[in-house]
This record gives sequence, structure tokens and C-alpha cells, in this order.
Amino acid sequence: MSTLAPARLASLLGDWRAQGPAYRDLADAVRVLIIDGRIPDGTRLPSERSLAEELDVSRTTTTRAYEELRERDLATAVQGSGTRVTVPFRESAASAMIAFDEPDGTISLAHAAGAAPAGLRSAFERALERMPGTFATTGYLPDGHGSLRERIAEHHSRQGLPTDPEQIIVTSGAQGALSIVAATVVRRGRPAIVEACAFPHGLEAFEAEGARPLPLPTGPTPWQVEDLRSAAASAEVALLNPDFHNPTGALMPADDREQIAAAMRREGTLMIVDETMRELNLDGIEMPPPLASFAPDAITVGSLSKVAWGGLRVGWIRAPHHLVNALVQTRVRMDLGSSAFEQLVAAEVMEGAIPAERRADLRVQRDVFVRALRRELPDFAFGVPAGGLNLWVELPGPLSSRLTTAALERRLRLLPGPRFFTGRSPAGERFIRLPFAQPVDVLERAVERLAAAWRAVDGGVATGAIAAGQPTGLDLIA
Repeated sequence: MSTLAPARLASLLGDWRAQGPAYRDLADAVRVLIIDGRIPDGTRLPSERSLAEELDVSRTTTTRAYEELRERDLATAVQGSGTRVTVPFRESAASAMIAFDEPDGTISLAHAAGAAPAGLRSAFERALERMPGTFATTGYLPDGHGSLRERIAEHHSRQGLPTDPEQIIVTSGAQGALSIVAATVVRRGRPAIVEACAFPHGLEAFEAEGARPLPLPTGPTPWQVEDLRSAAASAEVALLNPDFHNPTGALMPADDREQIAAAMRREGTLMIVDETMRELNLDGIEMPPPLASFAPDAITVGSLSKVAWGGLRVGWIRAPHHLVNALVQTRVRMDLGSSAFEQLVAAEVMEGAIPAERRADLRVQRDVFVRALRRELPDFAFGVPAGGLNLWVELPGPLSSRLTTAALERRLRLLPGPRFFTGRSPAGERFIRLPFAQPVDVLERAVERLAAAWRAVDGGVATGAIAAGQPTGLDLIA
């Protein structure tokens, strides 16, 4: 059981004081840290006395804050061991990850995923008709079903990245792919280039293998060419998400791709390219070539979970030939392959029109969401990305965690901005990710609740930083 030092908790809390009683503000701030994983289950909290001294508050404040956490079943007093975080499993905890409307009426914007498109059912039906041919095999498919690998290879080749089926390893979603890649190529203690603001699960896969994150400085885009050139000199691997970046929606320009790939080749840095959002080109813009087309030895990770449906847990790795065997061997140590039936469904999806249907739905949802936000929350600053699943919103003040707490009180579940920053940096307090992959009526209600939550936490926060022309996060949308 790890113990959280008072100074570390104070750093995570940041400016935790709001408008209510101090003990309640403190409890709410710690609650947010627990909900989004910055304080893991089982962590021992600092003693009430030491935390009071660190925060320069009375011991009564910390005592009552801990009582609030225990009343909400987020902490437990252990005889002789102080207070530790306890997050019991509940049905509502699971539903928060998969439902638009939770049983108590809560709307979740904590995930960037939508319901299955109408055409997916026919893909399942066609796959079922093809299953008898698979019954004659062992069913163990550590590198993937042949028909699906062929379609994935054809997909990459059409995009401008020549690929043969032997370069494809089918996985259980993109997260499974990243875990396999990290376990194969990461050397413990060695630097790995990552984006300072990024989808957190990719970074976590690399940290689990002992990588030492080397975050890129935040700039007009998540990837400044000069910063990447400098970082490549000391890093063995780099994890990049260049296509409708999660969470910012940015799209890496073709010229930058060429320069970045050249720097990586020169320094011998292996690029791992996350392309899970590439097919979500909502506005039909001309896409730059795949980043890996400029670096033949790069590894590319793809998935159908965002393009088609989150319940279709099919992802893949596209690797150079010389790394395929090592990746398959790693995969076998983890499991013996993805579901044969799901792979047949995935093959049907890649032959049909489901991605086009999904893009059309998302375009409508995005535009409705944008109009509602601009109407109800005009001080929220954001660009409208040409693709992806999210709006990356800059708040008028560093209030992301407070907004998350206030929104949950109004039955709206969010993820605070620091969740997407390396090391859970307090810089994320100025941002919130708002996914739009939900029915339009749900999005409209979500914005109403978000506006009510913002009014509760605003407290007269000025928008002068944006009005005065100080740096904002708008340039992160390319």
C-alpha cells in the first residue's frame, strides 16, 4: 500500500478552495482526484495533522474532509494505519464507462465512444454465416484471422503505406496493441518520447514497462518539429498520435511528418504511431500521408473500436517484417488471440459502408454540440476539429477539477483536464475534453447541465487572459 505525502497531495490539489466551507471544498477536490485515478485505490492518505500543516488550514478542516470521503465510501479509516482510499466496485461504476444515461439519470461524457451504427447488425449476421469454416481450426489465432489481416493490409496500402498481410497482428483493441508493442520494444529506465497532452492509456502502457516519459513541450500543436528533433537524440522510442489527436483533435501536417520521420530515422528512434482516429475524417478533408509512410520501420496501431463500435474489440499492429516475430511472441505470453468471430465481423466492417455511416452521424452530433456550447457557454474557447470524437475546450480559468465535481453533482460525468497531461500536470486545469459521440438529445441535455455546473464554479472568473491575447489552447486544433 503506497502512502501519499502531504506535499504531493497539495501539489495535486492545486487551488482547491472554492465558494463553500473549506472542509467540503477539500473533500470535493480529493474526490475528483480519486474519481479520475490520480489517487489510486488503496493509497494511504496523509495524516489529518500533516495535511492540515501542509495546506495551512485547521485540523478540523482536514478531519471533516476525511469524514466526508468516508461517508461517500471513497475512504476507510484503518486502525493504526490512518485513512486509505477505497473505491468499491458497483454497478454504477461499470455503467459510467459504457452508458450514455446511467441508471440514476447521469449523463457520461467521460468516454469518447458511441452506440453501434445501424449497419453493424448485418455485419454480425454475415460473419456468423462464415463461422463454420473457422470451426475446422484450433481457434487460436495469435497473429489474427487471415481474411482480416488481408483487409487491414489492403487498407494501409490504399492509404499510401504499402503493407502485406504478414506485417499485421490482430489484437484485442488498440489498447491491447499498445501493451504488446510496449512490452516488446520498451527497455526499462530508457526515455520514451510522448506528447505532453495525450490519451492517457497509451502512456500508461509504456510506463507499465518501465519507460521514462520524455514529454514534448506544449506548443501550437502537440508536436513541434524542433522539439522532436532534440528529443530524438536521447530516446529509443516515440509514441505519437498524429491523426485527429486525442484529445485536441489536431492533425499533423504532411511537411511536419516528413521532417519528424527524417529526424527519427537519423537518430534510430523507433516511432509507434497511433492511428485509431484516422478514419474519423468528418469533413472529408484531404488527409496527409500516414506518418509511417515516411518511416518504413515505424510501428502503426489501428482499431475499429472508435470507427465502428467500442464493443467490437478488434485492433491491430502493422509492423516492419523484422519485428513481427518478436511482437507475436510477446502476444502469446499475454493471450492466444482475439475472438475469431469478432475478427470475422471486423473483416465484414472493413468491406462495407459502416465507417461512412458513422462519420455522417458524428458530423451531425459534433455540429449540434458546437452550437449548444456556443449558445450556453460563450466564454468556453475551442476550435472545431475536422475529425475525431472530441472538442478540446479551454476554460476561462483553471477550474477543470472543480467543474468536474460540480458537474457530477448535476448528474454529468466528465474527466478533468489534468487526466490528459503527462504526470497529471496542473496545466490541465484550464482544459476539459468534451466527446460528442452521443445522440443529439443527450448532448443538448449535457450542455444544459454543464452550463449549470459552470455557473456554480465560475465565481466571477474573468476571461481577460483570452481577451488580452495571451496564449490559449486554440492553436492545438489544426
